[in-house]
Amino acid sequence: MKKQLLFKNTTQYSKKLYDEFTRFHNDKNNLYYEIFTIFILILLVYCLIETIKSKLVVLSIVFILALIIFTCYRLFNPILIYKKEVKNKAIAKSDTFKFYFYNNYFKVRDKLNFDKVSYFRLYKVYETDKYFYLYLTKRYSFIINKEGFTQGTAEEFSTFIKNKMLFKYSKCDSKKDVKKSK
Repeated sequence: MKKQLLFKNTTQYSKKLYDEFTRFHNDKNNLYYEIFTIFILILLVYCLIETIKSKLVVLSIVFILALIIFTCYRLFNPILIYKKEVKNKAIAKSDTFKFYFYNNYFKVRDKLNFDKVSYFRLYKVYETDKYFYLYLTKRYSFIINKEGFTQGTAEEFSTFIKNKMLFKYSKCDSKKDVKKSK
């Protein structure tokens, strides 16, 4: 029995699209990242102060090193990840991805690869005025351009994916997101 194709979408990936996604992703996750960083820094500083008070020189040096390494990691790791992703073939070559949506899964195709993904594997789905972001993990997402639908419409897909994802779906006000990113 052949599965019925519900939606078809073609999205051109590019550095500009990835930059938009990065801004969106950072806006959504920045508060958690900053709170976690501040909490760990406070904890490390407290431990450092206590070891200095107790005159534990070796342990104080360990906490100083931990403080320096953690701070550098939290400051520079996002920059390194961004540079690595920008060098990624899909972003550098501006590849075209085709998405085929069925009732229980969707397929993703580029020039060489073909993947099948069940909806229950999605971590989160965000909808903005231009895109759908279908997150596989907290960090990686498929980007679906709303203008790229060749079968079905973006409005119909919005209703469909909202019903599939229930509590994992969020619609974002892009005007508010744009103000945040400036």
